[in-house]
Order: sequence, then C-alpha cells, then structure tokens
Amino acid sequence: MEKGCKWYFGNEGGVDIGPNDPIHQTYKGNPYYSIVREAIQNSLDVVNDNLSPVKVNFTYFDLDRVNYPGLFQLEEHIIKSNEFYKNNRDAKILFDGMLSYLNGTEKGKKKLKISCLKISDSNTKGMPYVQSETESPFYAFLRSKGVSIKMIGGAGGSFGFGKGAYFVLSPIKTIIVSSRDTNNNVYFEGATWLTTHRNGNGEKLTAYGFYDNNSGEPTVIEDNIPEMFRREEIGTDINIIGLWEDVDRNRLMVKSVLNNFWLAIHDKNLIVKINDIIISRENLEQIIDEYFPNEYESGNASDIETWNPKPYYKAVKYSGANDQFQIFTEELEILGKVRLYVYLEKGLPNRTSFFRKPKMVVFKRTNRKINGYAAVFICDDENGNEILRQLENPAHNEWRKENHQTEGKIDTIARKAELELSNFINSKLDSLSKTNTSKKVAFLGLEDYLSIPEDLLEKDEDSDLRGETENKTGDLSTGITKDETGMQTTDIENPVSIKPKIKTKTEIKGAEDVIPDAEGALEVTYGQGESANGQEHPIPPGSDDLNRGSSTDVPTESKVLKKVRLSVAAQREDGFLYHYLIIKSDEDITNAEIELLVSSDNDKDDGIALASSDNGNVDKNKILNAMLFSGKNVIKIKFADNLKHTVKIKTYEIQ
Repeated sequence: MEKGCKWYFGNEGGVDIGPNDPIHQTYKGNPYYSIVREAIQNSLDVVNDNLSPVKVNFTYFDLDRVNYPGLFQLEEHIIKSNEFYKNNRDAKILFDGMLSYLNGTEKGKKKLKISCLKISDSNTKGMPYVQSETESPFYAFLRSKGVSIKMIGGAGGSFGFGKGAYFVLSPIKTIIVSSRDTNNNVYFEGATWLTTHRNGNGEKLTAYGFYDNNSGEPTVIEDNIPEMFRREEIGTDINIIGLWEDVDRNRLMVKSVLNNFWLAIHDKNLIVKINDIIISRENLEQIIDEYFPNEYESGNASDIETWNPKPYYKAVKYSGANDQFQIFTEELEILGKVRLYVYLEKGLPNRTSFFRKPKMVVFKRTNRKINGYAAVFICDDENGNEILRQLENPAHNEWRKENHQTEGKIDTIARKAELELSNFINSKLDSLSKTNTSKKVAFLGLEDYLSIPEDLLEKDEDSDLRGETENKTGDLSTGITKDETGMQTTDIENPVSIKPKIKTKTEIKGAEDVIPDAEGALEVTYGQGESANGQEHPIPPGSDDLNRGSSTDVPTESKVLKKVRLSVAAQREDGFLYHYLIIKSDEDITNAEIELLVSSDNDKDDGIALASSDNGNVDKNKILNAMLFSGKNVIKIKFADNLKHTVKIKTYEIQ
C-alpha cells in the first residue's frame, strides 16, 4: 500500500537550521484561516480553462499508522532533531509537541490514526517537475523556500512564502503532494521541515526531508504512487499530514473563503467546497448572510480576520441599481482599465477593498472623504495587474511603491502607479461627497436584487418610532392601495415596486389610568413602555401589553420598551418564505426581546408562531435573547405558516 516510500534527508554541508522559522510565525495565529487564503490563491494562479471556474475542495481524512510505517518513521528524525538541540528551549517545545501529537500522552501507546486535510483543485494546470530545474513549479513549491514560479502572467503570489501556511497547519510540519499536469505526467512526494540533526552514524543531516520511493526525487510512475494519493484528473492534491484541533475550523475556513474570494466566486471564477459546504455564485449571498448577519466591520482595516465581505459584495452586485450603488470605470495611463464600486450607507466602514486579476482581496484602506461607504477597486488590465503585483509585499496585503525597487531605488513606474491609483480613488469619492445620494429610488424588476433587500428599499430616514413599530408587506397583484400598504416587498416569483411607508401606533397609559379596585389594591395595565410624559419605564417579563397584573408583584427582572425603526422585506428561498426585519436602533441592546404581531391593518393583532430566526431564540411569536447593535441590524425569520405577512414589532431590553 505504501509502495516502499520512505524518508530521505540529505547531508548538511552548510549552515545549521534551528527550530525558529519566521514563515511559521507569519501563519501560526490562525492556521485554518490562512491555509484557505494561500491554497485558493495558488489554484487561481494556474487556471487551465478560463471559461470554467476553478474548483477547490477541502476534505478531512484519517491516515492509518499501520498502513504507512515508512511515513511514520518521521518520528525517529523528530527525536534526533530534539537531541541535536537538547539545550534549546524552543526546540524542546517544538519537538516535544510533535512527539506528543504522534503518540498521545499515555506512555507505551501510540496513536493508530491521525487526522489529515486534503486540498484538491481542478481546472488547474497541475505542477510539472523537471529534475534540477529550479523554475519547474513542483520544485519551486515543495523543494525550495523563497522561490515561487507561477505559470501564468499576473499570478497572485510572487515571493514563495505562502507555502509555509501548509506546513504550519500540520503539528508535525509535513505535507504530501500529488499532481497531474496537462500532459498527463504525474508527480508525487512528501516533505517535512524539521531542524538539522544527526543520524545513527553521527552524520549531520539537513532539516528538510522528502518522502518518496525514488531515492529522494519525486515519484513519476503512476503505479508507484500509493493508491490513496493518486491523482485521477489534471490538477493538484496537497495533503496536510496531521491537523491542529479546532472545533471552530470549518467556520473559520468558510469565513476566509467569503472574506478573501467573494469576488472570484461572484464572477464564476471559483467554486469552493469545505467538507459538505459548497460555496458558489448560486448560494454566495445566502452563505454571506448566514456567516455575516450584519454588514459592519470591526477592527483595523489591516486585520483580515475581522473583515466583513457583505457591504463590498453588495457594492458590486447591486451596482447601478439606484443612487446608493455607484460604479465608475476608467482607463488610466499606467494601470489601464479599472473599476470602482461604491455602496453608500450610513454606518459603513469608510473603506475601499482592493483587487487585481486573481480576484482575491489584497488589502483594505480607510478613507473618510465620505461618512458611510464601502468601495471595491478592481484592476482588469494585464499590464496594470503586473505593476500592482510588483507593488505588493511578501504578505500580499499592501501596494506600496517602496516594494518595487530597481538598483536600490524606487521604480519610476511604481511611483506613478501609486499616485495614479490614489488620485483615481480620491477623485471619485470627492465627486460623491458633493452629491446628495441619500435619497433612495423605488423601481420595478427587483427579482435579481432580493437577497439583501433592505438596501433597495426607499426608507423614511426621519421616522422616529417608539413602542409598536409596524411595516407591511404586500404584492402589487393584490390591488392594495397606497394607504393600505405600509411597505411593499416582493418574493422572487413576483417582481414588484417597493414603496415603503412606516406607520406607528402607540398607546400610553398614564398615571390617571391606574385606578384602585374596591379592595384598595392597584391593578396596572402595561402599555407600550412609556409613561404619560414619554419616559420609558420597565415592564415585568412575561407580561403581555394587554394583561393586567397586581402592583404587589415583584419581578425578578424588568424589560424596557426601546425605540427602534423597522423595514421589512420578504423573499422565497428553496420553497420557504423568509422575512427580513431591518431594524435600526439608536443604541446597543445586548439582551433584546422582540415580539412580532402580524395581521391585517386593524387593532386586533394575533401572534403567529415563528419557525426560525438567525438572531436570538424563538419562543412562539417572540425572539428572545437577541442582540441589536447601534445602527442597522438585519434579522432573517421564517413564520411557521410559511406565508407573507404584515409585520409589527415591539422591542424590549431585558434588564
């Protein structure tokens, strides 16, 4: 089964290699997030057919020690590396950790299986290998550091450091690569990064070992490749041997896909599968909604793990839909054809997300020329793309002229390109800052724009709703009049005009309404959460607004009616009708109770039970333990009857 594969370590003839690896430090903070960004970028760099999407699959599997004894002989080299640096604290931590991972903590026992991750791509060119040719892709990836040879112009990577993400994810810093190129040649080999060490004969060995059955060279005969690592179609499998435990790893990997590659997926250049989760253009918006319920970003613009793709994705998808979604196209002198998409909305992070040809986010930058926007810059030009690649740093998270130097001096073209890019962005934002873009336009034919419907709704920004907040959903085909309809929304099957109109209905019981009964006890009618003078007052939990309770009751907690503003839209997805509650709050409400009332426009509203909510917990017609942030919040709900409804809400803070 193993086909005679074993480890080969060459003799060390130069500088000793120790346990501290700067590349390892780059990726160790969040290895699952990093591996997605690096692996997909590598696959997008070697597209075989530009008319079809690249597919990248991330699949877990177990490797059996009994079936691969040669591979697990790596343990001997780990022990020798530990002995070589026996007085080095970092080495002890590294290698003791490796041995613990392989054998567990119980003395005399070894793990029979270890968890692994296969990263497999298709519609790529594979990685050819030519012995002793440092420019062949297989050599550059597996048998070198700081060397990156890409097969097409405009490739995403250019420094060769990204491969470190694969080794960092493995507790034993080991991977196995199997590739089939466009000429149907196959290449197979494993690699590990340890430290300089000595064998049993006292000979000093290099830190880098290779696993194969071809005397330390990649296996090139298909029958000699172990069956489980054979590659059937053109492309590459990279198997990470051993995995760090992380119960949240799937979520981190999906978020990395969405943050870094949403544009490639949207443009049908990429499909990603993580275990059983498939992310394609068809469900991209749905998955973004699931993983990013709100559209606001926290953290610094350079902190990629706090990014939120939603506003940038919307800027592109809804471009030109109304004045809120702007698009600029221009052909610049140095960078060539470029595009800028701008989504205008109060509370957005005032950032631009920058892309070039591989359609991976390179970096984001904050610019406060407009208060409330998210923008996307894309360079489509081949020459411009190559110039921007030269401006990137090794981490691929900035474009700066200092990164492109010729003979120790900043390249002239680099200076011009950086200035041209800055001028283009600033000029377009300046033009928008001088234009009143706050008015939103109602229009027909929104069936293509429904997954994030709140931003395509005309809103009454001046409405100040307190207590009971109402929005109605309707359909043009019903003949509902303007006065009868609070807000018109649509589902995918019936495009409609969206015409919001927010109604409020507040009933307040003042002190004069509280009357002693015949026995002198007070009965309190709990109204809308306000006293006669308009001040909020607490309402005991569990009480209905129309229920009566004795003043002698002592609640263990209270709830306070809060001021919010509401818009609603409905959409059919996979046979179910979902309502989107777009709730604007003036403050954070960390423990909110939202009561939903639905019916015709009358005063006898009955609650219809909820089936699901993506924020908080469902209890009949209420959402409990919800969290609302200051600004706009979007809550996706489904009613148990699967029908479209007029919706009113009452929002309380539980204290």
